[in-house]
Amino acid sequence: MEFKGKRLRMARLYRNMSITDLEAHVTVSKQAISQYEKDEITPKVDVVLQFVKVLGFPLGFFTSKNLYNFAAKNNTFFRASATTKKLDLDTQEIKIEMIIFIYNFLKNYLDMPAFNLPRIDKIDDFDSMAQEVRNLWGVYDRPIENMVNLLERNGIIVSALDVQNKKIDAFTQMPFGKEEQFCVVLGNDKQSMVRRNFDAAHELGHIVMHRDMVVKDLAQEEYKAMEQEANLFAASFLLPHSAFDNDLSNPLDLNSYVLLKKKWKVSIAAMIMRARALGRISNFEYQALMKKRSYRKWIACEPFDKEWKLQEPTLFKKAIKILLDNGMSGDKILFELSKSGLTLNASDFEELLSLPKGMLDVIDEPELKLRLVK
Repeated sequence: MEFKGKRLRMARLYRNMSITDLEAHVTVSKQAISQYEKDEITPKVDVVLQFVKVLGFPLGFFTSKNLYNFAAKNNTFFRASATTKKLDLDTQEIKIEMIIFIYNFLKNYLDMPAFNLPRIDKIDDFDSMAQEVRNLWGVYDRPIENMVNLLERNGIIVSALDVQNKKIDAFTQMPFGKEEQFCVVLGNDKQSMVRRNFDAAHELGHIVMHRDMVVKDLAQEEYKAMEQEANLFAASFLLPHSAFDNDLSNPLDLNSYVLLKKKWKVSIAAMIMRARALGRISNFEYQALMKKRSYRKWIACEPFDKEWKLQEPTLFKKAIKILLDNGMSGDKILFELSKSGLTLNASDFEELLSLPKGMLDVIDEPELKLRLVK
């Protein structure tokens, strides 16, 4: 049994634990844990078993010979507060790398949707950029009810996780090198359909405009500027200039935005901001509308927010159902994944892919037209 120190660090971060947190649950010091993670010393078998129990990962996760070498560098755009702890960010980066690994593992068995985005080299007119993507994807000037499904259909990996941190809304892993493979993770903490639509469109903005940027090379002001660019792109993408402008028949009436929200599936706040950006209302009128919105107690919950169902990623679910339907048991899927270099238990596998709990024990009919690789 050869213990892999890097895997101990991955498991610890996955569980959102510092070395000090882990020390409180095992019989070795944090100094020893640090040395284990750096492969400076090797833990005894009884200590390894403690890690298995406390961290909830199978023994094979720590000892697999066919060790997948997760990227030493990450390139993740977080839609998160500047005060978010590094540990919380590290936790999500570990999870997103595992999601990408599993996606590529599944490509050994299934034909996944092809990546389909134009390369835009110059960031200038957000409306033009957004319309170019809309036209390519065949949505033109129509409202978009399900951004999650739209991303999946066009070759962008999507999952939704309980990030357990309200400071993180969503994040996107950008690839290194020439491979065009992007993964978007949406937080489940804010159960709002329109919020999820905007978060997904925001992450799409990063992919369209910032795919060649390396996060670690950015100054804080540059990062803030790109976050604003992604917001502007999202507004242009969800509320296309001509179509939405034509719908603004009475932009000073707050009630009119309730009807528009029903059509466009965008928050009233975002639509008021878009109306200002299009020059349909002044700054003073914008402030007045926002005050009326606050007076109606719509800041935390707008009309329809409790009625509309949250959009969920479905590609992974449908892909796994195809494998199950073709005779590949849940245990077999996990076994083959382990042979590829990543040993997981069923519950973590299901969490990472936004699958229903217990799905690996259920065989059902496939719903997605993915072709089995022969």
